[in-house]
Amino acid sequence: MAAIDPRPRLRVAFWTLGCRLNQYDTEVMRTALSATYPVVVVDWHDEADLYVLNSCTVTGKADQECRRLARQVKRRHPAGKVVVAGCYAQTQPAQLAVIPEIDAVIGNTLKEDTAAWLPDLLAATAGPLIRVEPFATDAELRTPLIDRFADRSRAFIKVQDGCNLRCSYCLIWQARGPARSRRVDEVLAQVGQLEAAGYRELVLTGINLGSYGQDLGDSDGLVRLLRTCADTFSTLRFRLGSIHPDEVTDHLLELIALRPQLRPHLHISLQSGSDSVLARMRRPYRGAAAREAVTRAAASLPHCAIGADLIVGFPGESAAEFAATQQMVEDLPFSYLHVFRFSPRPGTAAATLADPVHPESATARSALLRRLAQTKQDRFRQAQIGRWCEAVVESESTVSDIDPAAPDLLGDWRCATTDNYVPVLVPAGWPAGTLVRVLPTEQYGDRLIARRIETLDDPKSNTSEVATKRRPNAASRLPRQDHGI
Repeated sequence: MAAIDPRPRLRVAFWTLGCRLNQYDTEVMRTALSATYPVVVVDWHDEADLYVLNSCTVTGKADQECRRLARQVKRRHPAGKVVVAGCYAQTQPAQLAVIPEIDAVIGNTLKEDTAAWLPDLLAATAGPLIRVEPFATDAELRTPLIDRFADRSRAFIKVQDGCNLRCSYCLIWQARGPARSRRVDEVLAQVGQLEAAGYRELVLTGINLGSYGQDLGDSDGLVRLLRTCADTFSTLRFRLGSIHPDEVTDHLLELIALRPQLRPHLHISLQSGSDSVLARMRRPYRGAAAREAVTRAAASLPHCAIGADLIVGFPGESAAEFAATQQMVEDLPFSYLHVFRFSPRPGTAAATLADPVHPESATARSALLRRLAQTKQDRFRQAQIGRWCEAVVESESTVSDIDPAAPDLLGDWRCATTDNYVPVLVPAGWPAGTLVRVLPTEQYGDRLIARRIETLDDPKSNTSEVATKRRPNAASRLPRQDHGI
């Protein structure tokens, strides 16, 4: 009989800011904490002994949100210890240490090693506890396996971390350290663990994902990893996180086209369409390469979702430079865009550049690109109507009576996401994480409606259908989904 741990269970709540890599890291911390101490995970808003805030520092707004959450939860539950871990903690520990509501600041190099800081934190009577160390130049990517992804119907897998690019606007290379890749056997072990837990779709993530394998001596490492995952786990589906335009290679496009397990979806870290702005950003490509990459992807992968990140208002961005970005957006077949206003980060080269763009100009440019993005997004979604496609059911919760004025839309619906990244409502009754085929019949607000759905998890291919008339052009009153990469 196993010995019973005499220590009381520690009530722990987690909150994650930022990217999918951070979400994976939060699950690693949960796993590590459970191995260190008897733990029960509770909701962030509930009473807890420990509140772990996994931070992001990609923008000043992310820093501000981290500070707000830390203060808010401490004031609501003053007896709980508040830990800020992750990227903001790694880059600016002194700024966080002076906030009285924060009990510990744990950097990225140590946040997974909970045994090294949790006992000291629990024993501390005065703070804050600071555990921040620099990255070793020969750091390796070693991380524990996780067996679940809280409140997610698809799971993320960290296959790469860190970055060697030193883009002029970015702090992440300081927050995440040198580029390093997870070994293929460890990635496969993690995939197998999540497959056993019931996940059907996995997203491979990294800070500079396209560089995967280069530190291991494989210049085509990402393609080889994808091929190995698809060949080893034939019933799973795999999606890529963000890559750079120069990493959209013919080998990658050919593999996605040939392997039905690989999702037709590319998210491209583009940032600008202007060569001069890209040069000031220190990006490793120019506009012509980005245009060519997107054009080839669209030609090779019909109905592929192609998204991009863009930054407006970079220091010195002239009207002509912005026009180059606008023209690129108008010309290329993007299905969605993430548009950000430039946020100067202390410690970066861009923070010292002269000729800042006036805030009103940056706001107007951002609004213009977002309007263009909405038009392209609607056009892409309309093109999916009447086409069978795969999807993963996203949530156990249902949306009821989405338009009370339309009898054909009464009842319960569930959110799903297609293989090419389109949000769709399907008839309720399908568990979260189920892999299905759907036939979208109309657009409703920012989602499609699929009245016909077939499961791919059951060899009998059970089919359900909600038959009725169309109600096009209805205004959406649905909660928005966050489809960020």
